[in-house]
Amino acid sequence: MAGIDAIAVVGLCAHERRRYAMDLAKARGYVFVPAEQTEQGIDAIDRLVGLLGMTADIRGFVLEYADDTACPEVIGALSAADSPAVLSDLVCVVDLTCLSGDLEEEDRCVRLVGQVEFASTLALLGPIGREDPAHESGDAPAHEFAEAVDLIAHLAPEAHRFVLDPGAVHEPVCWDFTHRPPSAGWTALLNSEFSTPAYPGGAWTDDNQPGGACPGTDDSVAELVGLPSTAGSARASGFRYEQARPFHPQRLQAVLTAALGDGCWGRIVRSAGFARLASRPYVTAHWDQTATRLMLAPLTAGPYLGEGAELLALGQELAFIGVDLDEPGLREALERAVLTDAELLAGPMAWLEYPDDFPAWDTAHRG
Repeated sequence: MAGIDAIAVVGLCAHERRRYAMDLAKARGYVFVPAEQTEQGIDAIDRLVGLLGMTADIRGFVLEYADDTACPEVIGALSAADSPAVLSDLVCVVDLTCLSGDLEEEDRCVRLVGQVEFASTLALLGPIGREDPAHESGDAPAHEFAEAVDLIAHLAPEAHRFVLDPGAVHEPVCWDFTHRPPSAGWTALLNSEFSTPAYPGGAWTDDNQPGGACPGTDDSVAELVGLPSTAGSARASGFRYEQARPFHPQRLQAVLTAALGDGCWGRIVRSAGFARLASRPYVTAHWDQTATRLMLAPLTAGPYLGEGAELLALGQELAFIGVDLDEPGLREALERAVLTDAELLAGPMAWLEYPDDFPAWDTAHRG
């Protein structure tokens, strides 16, 4: 049996996510599968798809997932060669009226960014025409919603973005997840493939995407949905930081406290990449930060990293995305946190004596 089309729908706001998933299933003529069923696991989904596929002329499925679902697991399960359902679109439903609050609360921010970065489609529920009085556009200035769209675009530059009114659904999108998922903003920055969004509500053209047709969008779309153009006044931004020297752990801690705890140099929503601490020589770490939560996990250890690992042998390669970022100030602070000439010449044996309050690594079981 040929694989049946599957659209996965995720999102933090359960009510909005379910309503959108049901509207999408109705519009496409697909079978809607609620989160209560998908949370039973991929085996249950496979059985359902196989059963219905044999007994009826099913065009496809819209699979709703709970807000704590890990998107990589969904992509892996629905992209497997033996899966009867084939993932063509991973939709993240984002209520723009709730976005500010979601970004303020650490756990929700971490989950939101994790969903946004893997999405092939971002269904952005706009501030106008809301049926719920709590979502009236008067609750916040229109420019705040435009800025929210701009930040989302920086986090997920390859995703198709649609600002929608209640009851409306996005145009069909087909992304080849067996090839790769969409690139997150931090990945695009590190690969020098990031293109700054020119307008809210925009999306990349077919030439930039392997995933399928992209709707033609320009500033007129923003105006249509009540979001003014942010040309020349965008607050969201991202940049890449490179430095061959390792960080002094104590000075890096001070920078992180100021940057993530005190909000110096703007609001860093997301940063990721690769880093080295001088106190842990020959170990390259994956840097993974969302909101105020930072994780450093060892990737490799030993002075000989093997063929193709030249980049890991270097010091820092990090991408930062946020709002009102003071890029020169943050760069300067990071530069002060790396080893000085004298410290570098002292060598690894001296580096091991540096105070290091970062959590210990189990390099015997590294990623």
